[in-house]
Amino acid sequence: MKKPIVILVALLIFNFTATYAKSSDTKVPESITSVFNSDFSQAGNVKWEKIANYFKASFSFRGEVLFAFYSEDADLMGIANNILSDRLPAFLQSEIKRDYKGYWITDLFEYSIKDTPGYFIELENADRIIMLKSDGNQKWHLSKTIMKF
Repeated sequence: MKKPIVILVALLIFNFTATYAKSSDTKVPESITSVFNSDFSQAGNVKWEKIANYFKASFSFRGEVLFAFYSEDADLMGIANNILSDRLPAFLQSEIKRDYKGYWITDLFEYSIKDTPGYFIELENADRIIMLKSDGNQKWHLSKTIMKF
């Protein structure tokens, strides 16, 4: 169970921290679009991107913007959506307030792998960028620290 979560978090971190060329004519295999249309039949404004060895669909669904990640074999790897900090579980909110005073949130999203929730947050201050993740409503774990120069 941990391996798929680690893989999705790594993909999400790559997605939100790396710069990559976007192509407006991404060729998505029919097998993937078919599974996506079955999973999200009411999706609107679907945009596809090919990133490394997976496909990312950005779309609106029931009033929210979601991101779905599919392997090249058309397996749904996970779903993510941006959230506001007040939607974090109380324990995770208080840990951020207590341990990261002087930082501001630059990115925050919730993800789900087979109905198991997780959270990713990127915090920044004048000196560094800190990326944390939490599987479920548990405690934050340091994912990466980047020093600014």
